Amino acid sequence: MKKSISKTSVRSTRGYVTAARSRFFTVNDFAGPRSTVARALSRLADDGEIVRVKRGLYWRGAKTPLGMAPPSSAAILREVYGKTAGVGPALLDAARKLGLTTQVARTPSFAVPYEVEGLSLIFVNRARRTGRARHGLNDAEIALLEVLYSWEDVVELTSADAVSRLRSLIGKTIRPKAVAAASSTESARVRERLRALLIFAGFQKVAISILPAANATTRNEALRGIQELAAVA
Repeated sequence: MKKSISKTSVRSTRGYVTAARSRFFTVNDFAGPRSTVARALSRLADDGEIVRVKRGLYWRGAKTPLGMAPPSSAAILREVYGKTAGVGPALLDAARKLGLTTQVARTPSFAVPYEVEGLSLIFVNRARRTGRARHGLNDAEIALLEVLYSWEDVVELTSADAVSRLRSLIGKTIRPKAVAAASSTESARVRERLRALLIFAGFQKVAISILPAANATTRNEALRGIQELAAVA
């Protein structure tokens, strides 16, 4: 009896998977003994019918002359994190999201509220930045906070062009009240830069709600090299 169930499970797993396009699979997607389904998925990966994303997670994409089309990094994050708030681009990907650099990172990077092992992505742990999730920040808003944190390393535009670009996004894809509220759990450097940016963009009333740095030295260091923001702070 067990042998019959095992064979049926293998056949149905293979047929279901090979008929699908652009979707993820786990053992939980199939009926039958878990060990049997797991072996069937493993064999399908060995045969090139699916690719392993991480332990227990597989992807079936369109086949191309260069191999199977992989899932996007955003799709992987959605599958692993679900609708968890507070996930967004980090490092160069944050700057690129906002149009502040043309550089493309070799490996996609994301700011996340907790890390997931086994993925070929760069995760920057932002577990302490709880305001991002609490205030439901979107990708552009998380990218803004990431860019303000690592400005010198990721922005390739002149400070004038970069600040002008960010000003054009505030009030549109970036909600000033949301990022100001979320900034309570960001570093002093980010808060100072965000306050000056919001003032520069004409949102003075929102800007004054942001918790200031504890001392003038921190404030001056944060705005050094960003003349447009230092002038209004």
